[in-house]
Amino acid sequence: MNVLVLVAPGSEEIETVAIVDTLVRGGIDVVLASCCPTGARQIRASRGVQLVADCHLDELTTRDFDAMVVPGGLPGSEVIRNTPLAIDLLREQAGLGRWRAAICAAPAVVLHHHGLLGDASTTCHPGFQARLPATQLSTARVVTDEAHRLITSQGPGTAIEFALEIVRVLRGDEAARTVAGPMVLPPSLSP
Repeated sequence: MNVLVLVAPGSEEIETVAIVDTLVRGGIDVVLASCCPTGARQIRASRGVQLVADCHLDELTTRDFDAMVVPGGLPGSEVIRNTPLAIDLLREQAGLGRWRAAICAAPAVVLHHHGLLGDASTTCHPGFQARLPATQLSTARVVTDEAHRLITSQGPGTAIEFALEIVRVLRGDEAARTVAGPMVLPPSLSP
């Protein structure tokens, strides 16, 4: 299993790190790719933390990923929204019926902006929920739409649950429970 996680200047660091860490704990190969307009791999996240990506998006050697994940944060989500290759990859992922996942501002700012939600049930950060179609909006912390192969979530406080759901859909319930156990999550958050 391999997953592409996008990151850009202004991406939310808790979400980005929680996603990458949890997926790696789940035995998933992760490529953290920078969407920085200058081509840099190192970015300053939304709260000033410096993150270093594995590569720049332009340096990818494959487009074949089991899932693609977009963390939230501003202006990171806007940078990703405005990165043509990132949107092409997300469109391709959807077209191939492969998993996509977005958290916080990203479901509204990136996916909805580019018509990449379809009629999927979805959620996002409460501050962006008004941007999503009311008929598709859920206020659940994490929403999985199996038919559209889409997982969405609300924000930094839901990032581990979100990442565990990605592990679950890619590797199964037992793998998600195995990862969650040592993380000492409250029982209500464990898969």
